[in-house]
Amino acid sequence: MLRGVEADGCDFPIVCESCLGENPYVRMTKANFNKECKICTRAFTVFRWSPGRNARYKKTEVCQTCSTVKNVCQVCLLDLEFGLPVQVRDTALGGNASDSMPRSDVNKTFFAEEQDRKAMVGLGNESLFGKAPPSNTIMKLQRTAPYYKRNLAQICSFYREGKCKRGAECPYRHEMPVTGELSKQNIQDRYHGVNDPVAAKLLRKAGEMETAGGKDQEWRSNLGGGIPRALGSQQQQHLHRGHEQSSSNYFPVPNPSISPPSIYPSMDPQRMGAVMR
Repeated sequence: MLRGVEADGCDFPIVCESCLGENPYVRMTKANFNKECKICTRAFTVFRWSPGRNARYKKTEVCQTCSTVKNVCQVCLLDLEFGLPVQVRDTALGGNASDSMPRSDVNKTFFAEEQDRKAMVGLGNESLFGKAPPSNTIMKLQRTAPYYKRNLAQICSFYREGKCKRGAECPYRHEMPVTGELSKQNIQDRYHGVNDPVAAKLLRKAGEMETAGGKDQEWRSNLGGGIPRALGSQQQQHLHRGHEQSSSNYFPVPNPSISPPSIYPSMDPQRMGAVMR
């Protein structure tokens, strides 16, 4: 075999901080060639661990070769640097990453084997996405902190039917599933960056932010970058007149530049020892 345990054997998976969990001490199980990759359908080393308390066990879904090609996490398939779906990242960077990975079984296996050969001879298998400079859209949509709610336990199927008898001892969540466009997600579409409902929602959000920013910029341009000069002069005159009127009714405010006279304890007639005249 071209890919032996030594060639494929990896000491640690390529995962994001959210999937790794908030516990700094993680115990993992490693199984060489345990499952096939969801993208290239080749057998790969699977890691499995618990990301924290009240969380479901997580495992790697794709091989490290496919993960490195797109610079995504082996579990959630989100970008390792920005935490965004592939479709959002590619759209923001102005590229089309769906052409970088073949879709047919024969071609994608050959492509993955070529990437392994390059890595074996030392040519490297680094993705170009990790070196791409971020755009304004990515800076607005990127996740700057880990999102550990993604690791929560799955929803109890018996609770949905009203038949769960475990109560608080049930290891699964007793919640009703959320229906909608986000409930129809596919790992193949997430990896190739096509027909991803999460990406579509984020792209709509980015469009709304740009539209709101354009309207705000247009409003500021109509004002000439601030308050019109005529209106500003009227407001200044009104404030000046109000200051003159208020100064005539109240005591004048002392000038802070003039220091008050020094007062010593012996100048206080109420102090003990003072002689009243």
